[in-house]
Amino acid sequence: MTYRTVTLLCAILLLSACGKSDNQPAPKLFKDQIDVLDKAKAVDPALQQQTDEQRKAIEKQAQ
Repeated sequence: MTYRTVTLLCAILLLSACGKSDNQPAPKLFKDQIDVLDKAKAVDPALQQQTDEQRKAIEKQAQ
């Protein structure tokens, strides 16, 4: 075999090794952080309402 043939066979071998693998689902990266962020988003309206009530109470006392 010549140098070209060996090079061509190696290239074909490498390219064929890059074929599709079995369909495994992608790992769930940052799942803990996403869950914490979702919880924080759920709590935000309640905190906003409480802040508004405190602000109104302070304004009422200041008058």
